[in-house]
Amino acid sequence: MATCFSAARGQLAPSIGYMNPAGGEAGQTIEVLLGGYDWTPDMQVFVLDPRVQLEILDAPGPVIVPEPPYWFGGAVRRAFPLPRETRARLTIPADMPAGIVRWQVANANGASSAGRFIVGQGPEMVEQPGRRGTQDIPALPVTISGQVTRIEEVDQFRFTATQTGPMSCTVATHGLKSPLNAVLQIHTAGGQLVADAVDTAGRDCSLTFTSKAGHQYLASVHDVNFRGNRSFVYRLTLTQGPRVVAAIPGAGRRGVTRMVEFVGVGLASGEPVLESTTREVTFPADADATSFRYRLETQHGTAPSFELFLSDLPQTTEPAAQESDAHPLNLPAAITGTIEGTATEDHYRLDGKKDDVWQLSLEAARHGSPLDMALSVLDPEGNQLAENDDLPETTDAGLEFTVPADGAYQVKVADLSGQPGHRGLTYRLVIRQPVPDFTLSLPELLNVPLDGKASLEVKATLISGFNEPIAISIAGLPEGISAADELSIPAGKTSLAVELTAAADAAAGAALVTVHGTATLGENKLSRPAGQVLLASTMKPPFSIEGERKNDVTKWPRGTTFPSPVLIERDEGFDDPLVLEMASGQSYHRMGITGPELAVPGGATRVLYPIFLPEWLQTSVTGRMVVNGVARLPDPRGNMRYVVSRLKDRLGFLPVGALLKISSGVEELQVVQGETFEIPLKIHRALQLLEPARLELRTDETTEGLLSAEEVQLPSQQNSTQFRVVAGTHAELAGLHELTVRATVMKDEKYPVVAETRVQVSIAPR
Repeated sequence: MATCFSAARGQLAPSIGYMNPAGGEAGQTIEVLLGGYDWTPDMQVFVLDPRVQLEILDAPGPVIVPEPPYWFGGAVRRAFPLPRETRARLTIPADMPAGIVRWQVANANGASSAGRFIVGQGPEMVEQPGRRGTQDIPALPVTISGQVTRIEEVDQFRFTATQTGPMSCTVATHGLKSPLNAVLQIHTAGGQLVADAVDTAGRDCSLTFTSKAGHQYLASVHDVNFRGNRSFVYRLTLTQGPRVVAAIPGAGRRGVTRMVEFVGVGLASGEPVLESTTREVTFPADADATSFRYRLETQHGTAPSFELFLSDLPQTTEPAAQESDAHPLNLPAAITGTIEGTATEDHYRLDGKKDDVWQLSLEAARHGSPLDMALSVLDPEGNQLAENDDLPETTDAGLEFTVPADGAYQVKVADLSGQPGHRGLTYRLVIRQPVPDFTLSLPELLNVPLDGKASLEVKATLISGFNEPIAISIAGLPEGISAADELSIPAGKTSLAVELTAAADAAAGAALVTVHGTATLGENKLSRPAGQVLLASTMKPPFSIEGERKNDVTKWPRGTTFPSPVLIERDEGFDDPLVLEMASGQSYHRMGITGPELAVPGGATRVLYPIFLPEWLQTSVTGRMVVNGVARLPDPRGNMRYVVSRLKDRLGFLPVGALLKISSGVEELQVVQGETFEIPLKIHRALQLLEPARLELRTDETTEGLLSAEEVQLPSQQNSTQFRVVAGTHAELAGLHELTVRATVMKDEKYPVVAETRVQVSIAPR
């Protein structure tokens, strides 16, 4: 998500990274981790659906720097933000429908754009963090919330088929705005690849294969480029049954019962082939709903739910065989068509009268279709009069067309995706003569500085010549935030800048504000919602920070701590202490470069910020670090808040040769569980390192609690030793492990110098 800056001295607003697990089942109350960027202890959280509750339980933890492995070369420059994680409680009511829910956060520095999580309909599980090997799935169907946290990580899950027939698997990432481009693979217990699916276009990936009752299978998930990061969250759904990919028609008239053709894998025969089946479906009469989820029951199992849309128009389908090149339509028209075989376009014919206005909408992506549709209108001679490819933020198309003269016109719908045609590639074309109307829209967020002003832009889309003034009303403004009593978008105008003013004595806080518009058209009064905007009143940081060397680069040894001077410019009267910490947004992949939360005494204007440079950094690549300054201050109402100011420049360094090296004389050791074994070590250190070297065993989630070793203090005049390690007796320890031994020497009595060596150890069962 984008990092948001304000004009106030590099002030840094928070942003959302992820929620893990990335959703839950209706009726559940679960604990989740919220991952956020540049968060402070006073975060406020908002769910845009009032039925769902999300409560922060703890202050954010420390900045999390990715753990090894790391990539070098060109990949170094792709830096994901560094998160903090916060425990929270998510409560989803039992009657909550399945779908995507949005949430936002705010603090005294501003509001965030929206994050997303998913409400599911069936049993849920969470990937076990830090597990060894494959996680067992006890029952199907299930949705597993997972996270690809590291580079080269592959998550594996073992399950047993309950019947012979189609098994459907989906990895959901797109609706979560997760950066993961998933690869989903299914293997037999013996390692044979059964099926796979790859996402290279930012879509969810799905597959269906034929399972055998009682047989075990492994489902694996990883990124297409083997990237990994804590923001790479996903939801893996495993269902014993077929899978629907399209419905014809894709929408139905409210309150109508009609036949619907479902297209999918294994729907009729149970075989992993694309085929169709028909069912009688009753479309709900709910005037407020725009869609509902339908679960197709078959003799081969129940398919995962599929979204069907609701309309007030009669719905038709493209005829199987057309008598002419263009299928005739009468207005209003709503037709579901397909792109099959070698065809990449369809044509429809309409008779028009001069000055008629047609509103055309062409949807595919909204219905889950991979088609990339383009829409055009042709005159009776075949000349193109109007066209549209993509509407904002979608590959679906739409336009408004005024008929220039009486005659027969063609509407051409074309697919630009390059997909091989088949029955499951559907689109929905809607053409109607619109009545004058309007819609309104808002930004997701707005930050208003205390004792200052900000403009909230309300945008209007005027439909079919609508030309009346629109009265704007605002509900939910926090105390101390005000707007003009009478607000209106003038007739014929498409936007209004609403000036909001924050009083000097207002509290720093945030609230969801609702905006509506009303207008009179003849004898009819129209009321249209604009939606909600998260409004945050912000405090200006009374200080700024910058590097003393102003982007200059200092050569510094790898494996040591670089004390980089930082200058603090304070407003008159501000002498409070503050904290310097790593900013979430960095210019390079961190590769283990870290900085602490450094307390700055009150009144200090210059400090040394310690940046640790791991020994594996490349000496040919310049490093940069950005830090934030954070101060705890009362707002005008006495509420303690935190203000954040970002470093004006960057702290630069160029790694050079290390001062400390540790090595082992063996490449691999063969040991038995329960034994004590020794690792021969040699230490090489620069002359200025006069303190003893502390040797310690570094364990990870695969060896934590299974291997142990006492720390060793190696005097400065000693350069070799035998490091003793005890192998436990737990069955999980058997196998090949890479052990890490770390050496640490203090320099200048306060800065650690660190080196590590790795040894392969093969541990045989007792």
